[in-house]
Amino acid sequence: MITLKKKFSDSFNFLFNKKALIRVDLNVPIANGKIEDDTRIKKIIPTLKILLEKKASIILITHLGRPNGEWVDDFSLKDLSSELSLILGEEIYFEQKNIYKIDSNYLNNIFKEYKIVLLENIRFYEEEEKNDMTFVKKISSFGDVFINECFSCCHRNHSSIAGIPSYLPSFPGKLLEEEILNLKNLILSSSTGNNIAVLGGAKISTKLNIIDFYAKNYSKVIIGGAMAHTFLLALGNEIGESLHEKKMIKTARDLLSIYGHKLLLPKDVVVTSKKDPSIVVTKTLGEIERNHVIMDIGPQTRMLFYNEIIKAENLLWNGPLGYFEKKPFEAGSYYVLNAIKNNKNKNFFSVAGGGDTISLLKKGGFFNCFSFVSTGGGAFLEFIQRGNSLPGLNSLND
Repeated sequence: MITLKKKFSDSFNFLFNKKALIRVDLNVPIANGKIEDDTRIKKIIPTLKILLEKKASIILITHLGRPNGEWVDDFSLKDLSSELSLILGEEIYFEQKNIYKIDSNYLNNIFKEYKIVLLENIRFYEEEEKNDMTFVKKISSFGDVFINECFSCCHRNHSSIAGIPSYLPSFPGKLLEEEILNLKNLILSSSTGNNIAVLGGAKISTKLNIIDFYAKNYSKVIIGGAMAHTFLLALGNEIGESLHEKKMIKTARDLLSIYGHKLLLPKDVVVTSKKDPSIVVTKTLGEIERNHVIMDIGPQTRMLFYNEIIKAENLLWNGPLGYFEKKPFEAGSYYVLNAIKNNKNKNFFSVAGGGDTISLLKKGGFFNCFSFVSTGGGAFLEFIQRGNSLPGLNSLND
């Protein structure tokens, strides 16, 4: 498992009157020019404030969406810049110019009036995802030091993640340090105590290694969401027209044969019908019909999952247990999440992560019930699966 060789505090000697390139993740949901969830922004505020205290001039690099190397107005950071200024309480200069038309002297003039510059969406450049070294060298020329505060992209071998450390003194940010510390604690705790992993969402294929890891190391693995449908089908249950992965049925059957005593699956479900979506009824597994669509876990299952979590010493949560975006199918996830709130174990340590998970926690008011909430989605899962080989972390140690 990877250990960072440098600390955020090690960067302090490099910051006074220097230009600091900071890779952050401001890939937040925006509607009508307004940020719908500012979790990722608020998480980096402590780092930015420390850098300002150290008299650094800050150049922010981030992405928004997947513009695939093209300049797409819908993915511009212009609106984000204004919102970020309000949250931070510091005026930010938004630089719309093409990176190739910017040099260090140009930035120096901007820093005579501003303390923070936000560059336009880094994914507008196809060189970003290619980790193009000419592009990397150009970006690196803007700064004197690099801070990686973007754990969520550390599994990407991109220019602004893994490339810049080749040219500048590079350090982890405060949030990145916290991410690594808490996820390592969760992994290291796997060999002791009553430990539970809650895995939801749609696909087994994207979480196969994490299922295997936690089934091998934890007391129980609770499986919900559409992922559970594939397991139920593998056991010979009717799942109607519910979302599932046909190609993963054999894999699910193999996992059940190895870890069956540790995998907890739904005993009853809430279903609707494609022909008549107004139908919302609870069914046992034996009562599911061919026209049914499973949308949530049922009352018996909610109590089963709740009773396991209320006794847990360590817990990982990744993914919703039902189609939480649509009422009333958030009810199952919310009921089970109350077990985290009500767990009285004084040493209880809980970590949640993933984009849908954060939305679920914020929507239901459970965000602050966890010991730590990771901003990472893919990086969160990949660190747990193979924490010794994330490009963004390895580059900081080179």
